[in-house]
Amino acid sequence: MFLYPKDIKEKLEFNKIIDYISKECLSEMGREYFSQIEILTDLPRIERLIIETDEYKKSLERGEHLPLSHFQSITADVALVRKEGYVLDIDSIRNIYRIVSLGLELTKYFQDPEKAKFNPLINEIVSNIIIDKALTNEIDRVLDDEGDVKPNASEELLKISKSIKSKERELDKVFNDELENLKNKGFLVDTLESLRNGRRVLTVAVEHKRKIPGIIHDESATGKTVYIEPERVITINHEVYNLYAERRHEIYKILRALCAFIRPYADALLVVQHTLVKLDTIRAKAKFAYRVNAGKPYIQQKPTFGLKTAYNPVLVIKNEASAAPVIPFDIELHGNNRILVLSGPNAGGKSVALKSVGLLQMMLQSGMLVTADENSKMGIFSKIFVDIGDQQSLEDDLSTYSSHLRNMRITCEEADKNTLILIDEFGSGTDPKIGGAIAEAILNDLNHKKVFGVITTHYSNLKFYAFKAHGIVNGSMEFDKQHLLPTFRMHIGKPGSSFAYEIAEKIGLDARIVTYAQHKTGKNEKAIDDMLISLMSEKKEYEDKLTSLIDKQDRLDKLIFSYEQMNADLDIKRKKIKLQAKEQVAISVMDQNKEMQKILKEIKHSKDEEKALQTSIKLKKKQEEALKELESLKMEVFAKEISTSQEKLVVGSHARMRNGTSSGEILSIDKNMAEIQMGFIKLKVPIIELIAIKEPIEIKSKKSVQTNVTKYESVDTKIDIREYTKSDALNLLQNFMDRALMNNVYELKIIHGIGTGVMKNEVKKMLKQYKDVREIWHPEPEQGGEGVTLVRF
Repeated sequence: MFLYPKDIKEKLEFNKIIDYISKECLSEMGREYFSQIEILTDLPRIERLIIETDEYKKSLERGEHLPLSHFQSITADVALVRKEGYVLDIDSIRNIYRIVSLGLELTKYFQDPEKAKFNPLINEIVSNIIIDKALTNEIDRVLDDEGDVKPNASEELLKISKSIKSKERELDKVFNDELENLKNKGFLVDTLESLRNGRRVLTVAVEHKRKIPGIIHDESATGKTVYIEPERVITINHEVYNLYAERRHEIYKILRALCAFIRPYADALLVVQHTLVKLDTIRAKAKFAYRVNAGKPYIQQKPTFGLKTAYNPVLVIKNEASAAPVIPFDIELHGNNRILVLSGPNAGGKSVALKSVGLLQMMLQSGMLVTADENSKMGIFSKIFVDIGDQQSLEDDLSTYSSHLRNMRITCEEADKNTLILIDEFGSGTDPKIGGAIAEAILNDLNHKKVFGVITTHYSNLKFYAFKAHGIVNGSMEFDKQHLLPTFRMHIGKPGSSFAYEIAEKIGLDARIVTYAQHKTGKNEKAIDDMLISLMSEKKEYEDKLTSLIDKQDRLDKLIFSYEQMNADLDIKRKKIKLQAKEQVAISVMDQNKEMQKILKEIKHSKDEEKALQTSIKLKKKQEEALKELESLKMEVFAKEISTSQEKLVVGSHARMRNGTSSGEILSIDKNMAEIQMGFIKLKVPIIELIAIKEPIEIKSKKSVQTNVTKYESVDTKIDIREYTKSDALNLLQNFMDRALMNNVYELKIIHGIGTGVMKNEVKKMLKQYKDVREIWHPEPEQGGEGVTLVRF
């Protein structure tokens, strides 16, 4: 990935995003990952990182809490414990214990099939944790909940611990006896006792110090008090001190044995740590995404831009306290319009929009969710060039404009079709005519290199060039002329005015000065600007009409095809109705035949054989005619049905018998006959008796081949049916639900608005028709409340 200049992260404020996310990390290793985060160009890797983050974010939205908390690095500790005979300190062992405990808690958490089902990628990451429970059992046997060695960690330590308690009780009794005795004699000062050098001592008035046998440990600053350890407790204190020394030695032996037990698990411990750090980074990105309401866009390898309802996450954080709104924008850059020339008033939001484009691209290519609608489309760039702000360099002895030109030289030399350029105030810093001409020449060169980018400017020649050139489109930041205030809304398709005179009048600049400036500018400049805006408006209008006509033509073609299909279906239905009527006639003829048989028997009994023969011939002829007509109509209907069917009867396709449910694969076709394999049986049947069907699912599953390739399909998980009529909204919702079910989506988000509640009730009524819907609920008010319905399958 080629990024220019070296401080590009600061210029786009990507470093602030890193700071926000780092604060969510639970480990120093997680923070180190973000401090050195890589901007990627490998699409599968980017998609994997983004899908992992999106999965974790959805778990947060469901209110799930993975058992993940703060932990320390054990890399250095594992390196030391690998050395034979090395003994780690208690803190290091505590850190190892912490890592192992978290790993086992996560493993246990995902033993719940429901948790594993809703978090497949996180579960896959956790599945790398393979560690013996015996390790935690051994550490549990040695250390208590506070991380200290248990008194019963060994028989010898238990014996020493009991001896220490016994001696300390004896010490307390002897010391208290001495204290009470000397207190009664009046040898002690008010505080009675103190602690010096780790030992209990008596606070004795200096004039009585020679009356008390013992060791003087200290005296007060005034010299009026001395601190004496009574002779009777000195021996006991020595014994207690020696016992503590023995205890330390025994603890060392226990820890050495524990380290020897841990040593074989060194590699497994590092795997657990690596897994925890990965989960920590995913969690931090998901927490930040949840905070700024970021989502997963559609991503493709080739460079493209299709941001919808996008906004700057830094502004969201900045405005959290004041609850000020952040105005979103839409921007679409593709093959026909790759470069946006953005113009408009100062402080109107041009630079913020430009930075937002670069920032969101950097976030995407580092594996983060972006603050844009989930239906946005984004591509991958291999080079990003930025020229924002004052580029003056004292070290290189370059002026601001010279620095801009140097950046443009490097950009022109290195840029290609996979490049994103972001240039603020293009051409400024020198004589407007010369600066504008050079800027136009650079823009022309970059356009021929087919780069993508956003450029902000006030120069009319650049706006006019964008109007003429193929591949470049004008854009503007909206300005409220009535109140002379920017609205921060972006409009693609027409250039904007700087509104310099209007702003000058608003801030109170003397009217004489403004009038003089307008006179110096001349009418032509203003007229050209107005004409360009008018031309761009007309061009945009014609382009919109052309798009609308193309869309209408497409819809008309679909309607014609649909009509023809419906007409064919109607024809088939009519013939089927006629066929059913003829079948009824045939059945009636057969019934009449039974009646006539009775009549013939009666005639035979009356010896009138000639009459019986004539009656029999008429009846047989009538029956043959009905059956022939029935068969002809049946052939016509079935032939029509086969010709209009989307599934064709060919060798290798699947079909079922028209008068049954048995199905099989067509092995061969000879004229009007087909050989079909049904299970273990081969049959030859007329083609007219077969109906083409799709390949059965169980056959597909047998043919499937396992691979190591992971495929991530982009399926909509959110739909907005506001501003649609009820019937249109319900049709859209039905198609949306069907697609979700076919793609095994677990959760859906339906935005219908609050209103009178009619649409909400219609949505719930439709959802109840789906037996696969497991749960329907509304999110928290800040996530949409009653205006949003969440569905879980």
